[in-house]
Amino acid sequence: MADDIKVDELVDQIRESYAASIRIAEPGIPAHAALQLADTLVAVQMEILAGKRVSYRAKAAIDGDAITEDWRRGKPLQEIMRDHGCSRAAAYKYHPSKFKRTA
Repeated sequence: MADDIKVDELVDQIRESYAASIRIAEPGIPAHAALQLADTLVAVQMEILAGKRVSYRAKAAIDGDAITEDWRRGKPLQEIMRDHGCSRAAAYKYHPSKFKRTA
């Protein structure tokens, strides 16, 4: 499953991602300097990708009922995560004991 989006619609996300990566790589850099560097990188990317469409994989739907059923059958966490392609948090979100607390 893939979705298309224009690069122009992703500018803010790209800028924030670059700025965060710069701050992690160079902790001593001031925030405004990291943003300036991120703006420069975004400008370069916009020149390269101007007007083009970007495809990215959409997040696959998770079958919560199937995960809950696997928990009830006693499957281990790692096996549930592998079988359903979900994270640890998603697996625990559908744990049967969670439904008992909320009910």
